[in-house]
Amino acid sequence: MNYTKKFPGRVNRTNMILEVIQHNTKNTNPIVCGRVVGLIDVENPAMGLEKAFLLKDDSGQMEVLSAELPQVGSIIEVRVMRATGDRFKQDGEITVLAECEDYFISPKESPNYRRLLIDADLKRNLKIRSRIIQVIRTFFEQKGFVETETPCLVRLPGMEPYLDLFKTRFEADFAADQKLSEDMYLITSPEYAMKKLLVGGMEKIFQITKSFRNKESFSERHNPEFTIMEWYRAYASYLEIMDDTEELVKFLWMHFGERDHQGDSLDMVVGDQKVDIMRTWRRIRVIEAFQEFAGIDEETFFDLEKFRVEVKSRGYVIGEKASFDDCFFTIFLNEIEPKLGFGVPVILYDYPVSMAALSKRCANDERFAERFEAYIGGIELCNAFTELNDPDEQAKRLELERQERAGLGKDLYGVDQTFVEALRFGMPPSGGNALGIDRLVMLILGEKDIRNVLYFPHRDL
Repeated sequence: MNYTKKFPGRVNRTNMILEVIQHNTKNTNPIVCGRVVGLIDVENPAMGLEKAFLLKDDSGQMEVLSAELPQVGSIIEVRVMRATGDRFKQDGEITVLAECEDYFISPKESPNYRRLLIDADLKRNLKIRSRIIQVIRTFFEQKGFVETETPCLVRLPGMEPYLDLFKTRFEADFAADQKLSEDMYLITSPEYAMKKLLVGGMEKIFQITKSFRNKESFSERHNPEFTIMEWYRAYASYLEIMDDTEELVKFLWMHFGERDHQGDSLDMVVGDQKVDIMRTWRRIRVIEAFQEFAGIDEETFFDLEKFRVEVKSRGYVIGEKASFDDCFFTIFLNEIEPKLGFGVPVILYDYPVSMAALSKRCANDERFAERFEAYIGGIELCNAFTELNDPDEQAKRLELERQERAGLGKDLYGVDQTFVEALRFGMPPSGGNALGIDRLVMLILGEKDIRNVLYFPHRDL
């Protein structure tokens, strides 16, 4: 067979495949490298059928005529010469750089790193994802923000009652008689650390990092390890953060959204419905959303017994002692959230204070807190606050959340006193937001499954 197997440490590639196809090379007989992704028969008017293989690298794919075909899946090096048009001919021996010891053609259920070889849409998605993150950085840098880095492994994580965490153990020997062994956690958010930076005088900061949540249900929108972006403004409130959020998504849509022949942005399509990203986003209070979308008035909303009766009357099964949160989420998740953000994105703001432990109360109605979430096509995109900077109130709320975790049977740990101490040193009035990068990329690309925008989704590990 007219090829050698060397497994060399160095290769002799002179050009990428696309360069050769586009005549963008001075080499008469260029050397290319890539993976053999298929075998074909080529019709030659003078010689009848000829054998050829399809060679693919990161730039493109070419047909190479060859008398003896390499194994499909092999990674090879070959010198080629142009035959006709975009068809090439093997010139000399083929060197096998690496063999494929498995069936090359993989089903759609294969891990993403294998799907990349044959799924052009997935490869496109991941390249655009990278560009989206670059443009996000550009957006914040243009606004004068500084990008920060904070730990993913911490002694004490956030206290959100409904979240489960990934726990590990850190052990170290400092000396023969001095050892350290302590529980550590993967973060659900970089919030505590970033607020310490606000205390330290950094006024406009952002971060793109990994966050982790255990016991998440497998779905098209969830992955236990996900990419989150958080940003904070000192001397600002959730109103300025609302403006940032709307401007950021519009900025990205201008770069990556679909356009008409005149270059104007088209609507985003979510499912079978359209969302006009470029219009002014709608802003609606939580209590107004319950009235508008679920027909629940303020009196019922704040009378727990009436709320329970109303929820049961709609056919939902809840306990006799169902909490306000139980009633709230039963209605919200079934009757309100799926309707939010169609036609135009929605900012839902002023949540009940019990659902915003890290947020300031509304000055004009202390039953609510200055928290908002943004929705596009029924999908929650972010969670934002006017940040609570009263250390005594913060300590009290975190302890209440700790008690709530205990009641829910969640893993218990102490309140992070270093965070409370930082607030005692003085944190300026601030606004902040946590936005899911993966979901944002899904929306921009029109993907329904988070797997199609991740390099390594959990199911592939």
